[in-house]
Amino acid sequence: MVAKKSTKKFNQNHLKHTLVQRKAVQAYNKKISKGHKKSKHRVHEESYTGGDKKKPKNVSEPALGDENAEELFASRLEDDTDDALKAARGKTVKSNDAGDFTKFLDQDDQDLLQSDDEDEEQFADEELLAGDDSEDEDEKPKKKSKSAMVAEDGESQELTRADVARWRKALDEEHSLRALKRVAIAFRAAVNVGKDDTSAQKFKYTITDPQVYNDVIMLTLTRFPEVLEHHIPVTVSPAGRKSAGRRTVQLNGKKFQQLSPVLKSLSGNLLILMSGLTDPKTMAAVLTSGEKLLPYFAGFRRFVKEFIKAVVDIWSSASDESTRLMAWVVIRSAAESDRALLELCLKTSYAGMVKNCRHTTVYTMPMILFMKNTAATLYSLDPEITYQTAFDFIRQLAIHLRNSVVHKTKDSYKSVYNWQYLHSLDFWRRVLSLQCDTDKEASEGKENHMRPLIYPLVQVMLGAMRLIPAAQYFPLRFMLFHSLLDLSRDTDVYIPLMPAITELLTSTAVTRPGKPSTLRPFDFEHNMRANTAYLGTRIYQTGVSEQIVDCIIEFFGLHAKSIAFPELAVPCVLTLKRYARRRDRLTTTAPEKGGKKGGKKGKTQENFRFQKQLLEAVEKIEANSKFIEEKRKNVEFSPTSFEMVDAFLRDFPWENTPLGQYLTVQREVREEKLRILRESLMDEKDDGDARNLLEDDDEDILEDVEEDEDIDDEAMPDAPDSESD
Repeated sequence: MVAKKSTKKFNQNHLKHTLVQRKAVQAYNKKISKGHKKSKHRVHEESYTGGDKKKPKNVSEPALGDENAEELFASRLEDDTDDALKAARGKTVKSNDAGDFTKFLDQDDQDLLQSDDEDEEQFADEELLAGDDSEDEDEKPKKKSKSAMVAEDGESQELTRADVARWRKALDEEHSLRALKRVAIAFRAAVNVGKDDTSAQKFKYTITDPQVYNDVIMLTLTRFPEVLEHHIPVTVSPAGRKSAGRRTVQLNGKKFQQLSPVLKSLSGNLLILMSGLTDPKTMAAVLTSGEKLLPYFAGFRRFVKEFIKAVVDIWSSASDESTRLMAWVVIRSAAESDRALLELCLKTSYAGMVKNCRHTTVYTMPMILFMKNTAATLYSLDPEITYQTAFDFIRQLAIHLRNSVVHKTKDSYKSVYNWQYLHSLDFWRRVLSLQCDTDKEASEGKENHMRPLIYPLVQVMLGAMRLIPAAQYFPLRFMLFHSLLDLSRDTDVYIPLMPAITELLTSTAVTRPGKPSTLRPFDFEHNMRANTAYLGTRIYQTGVSEQIVDCIIEFFGLHAKSIAFPELAVPCVLTLKRYARRRDRLTTTAPEKGGKKGGKKGKTQENFRFQKQLLEAVEKIEANSKFIEEKRKNVEFSPTSFEMVDAFLRDFPWENTPLGQYLTVQREVREEKLRILRESLMDEKDDGDARNLLEDDDEDILEDVEEDEDIDDEAMPDAPDSESD
């Protein structure tokens, strides 16, 4: 029969001392026997009865050696409660041989006793309990209560609210480590309630009352950080300009080593609890406690990785907004606490965002925007790690685009034209807009380290816009156009976007007359492609025409104060005027039914409304050109004076320019239309028309961003330097 692990530990740590003690007792008994000339049998009997002449029947008391070791040792495991003390008075526990010393190992939580090799110290170990808060009553042998004796026989002890209340009092008043240990054991039993009924006997405590379950959970989550902070204070490093101070604890200290098994048990049970939680209040408490305990878990790398992944899953999928926000606080705290964890947080949060943005509707868009905006803030913590991570993921997007262009199969475009790819592009646009903002760089006095990534990202986005020029994917093109427009505005980088819009003027979706339809206006904000029902209809043609005009006005509105605005506007103005004149020449009228060509005029086949909107936009652009020409008549610097060129009309209000005034009104009208459309979608409670999914979306993007637990830095490709970018 193979010996238990606990028995081996006892033989290694206590057997030698026990044998020496027994030999001393035997020697003392022999000496007494010789002095009083008693028989060996009489001497042996008196050593058990304390000198009494007659031993009572059916009474068996422990030997002195056993009492000094086993009973005294086991008494230290007993909880210091009033009920236990009363039940223990005047009672002893039977123990016959050295093998019974191992019984105390069965009293405690078996999971805590069978931890990994590096954390092999049991809670029942007297060295762990000896350093507790001066609990003098534990210095003496303590009698066992009836419930404790039942637990020794392998049965679980029923936990009551009174027990939890005593633990809470001990934690609040004395910061008792012994009570903390009891709470950890009870917490493990609580999180496993209902998990596996067949293994219930392995837990020291049994919890059947829902109130007790709730008390144990909340006591652990609220009191554990406070007690740990009392015994092992958290050191906060000075806060930097970009981040809060780093919180650390002394991992090599004696106190931390003593509490290491407790922390390891707590960490594993927290993951179990998080996996089955649905209540927002309890989830918020778990996240709050986890954020406070992160410095203490820094030594458990495997747990920290799993914990961050679990928190990211909550951040990216929880329905409650406050829960998602609290999860983000935990992720941010973990990223700031350790440079090695920052890379894990960057990749895990990006993977979580990509995973949960596949289904994009008017209902899920707010959550997706929350994920993109919050995750983008991580890329200001460490220049080296953030640049390398962003470079790798942008490179992956470029590879997907290249494969779609090179391998021209029937479904090759689907690896690019899906919501995951589209949101990934917009996410990296937000990262660069946030990090390379001109105002931020001006305050820092230098260019941001992420600026070299603007060029490759712009090239990928422009390539994705033109991958499929079909009218069905005009919504995707408009989305990427506005995303690039925001990037150009924030980073002050000129991006040639007009060709991607003006080429749509020759599309049949604009030139051909649309069919009448009773469909509601198309939602360009939450759809990346048009359903077949919309193609060729007048309602879709009207929406595309409005989007083209809006893109033209927004592009020139971005450069409305530029000293080079007149030269910038000339090509587009000529193109729009040429298009308008050509439409006038090509405008014909359909002959009446049965009539001859060139006969009596019928209904007009031209979209005059769109033509009118284009001419109005040309008028505003020309007015702004004249405004800039008037302002630059008196300049006394050449185009090579870049500082003076940048300072041109810097303090002039944008809203006072001719194009700015026109755009302000147009934006208000556009926002009102979008508000009405959103309300109609929400009232219907049916996102069937708003959902625009590709049924066979390629999942390679998600596979690329889901990294293994061990990150191999050497396997990453070298990032290009600034000059090559």
